[in-house]
Amino acid sequence: MTRELFWLTLTVILTGVLWIPYILNRCQIRASRAPWPIRRATNKPHAEWANRLMFAHDNAIENLIIFAPLGLDPQR
Repeated sequence: MTRELFWLTLTVILTGVLWIPYILNRCQIRASRAPWPIRRATNKPHAEWANRLMFAHDNAIENLIIFAPLGLDPQR
């Protein structure tokens, strides 16, 4: 396994794991209600760390789409 493929694999695993704490925070805040987004005035806001984690996950997905083909390049 090349160094590029190793780091690409770790990045994919991290990207796949980043959303789990955000969903746990969402379930904790909304308790017995459904975790999917329903806009209501009574909804509590998410924790600041959960919002930052969601944005980090979105950023990781966007960058993975751009840079994954470079790690998988067969010409190297």
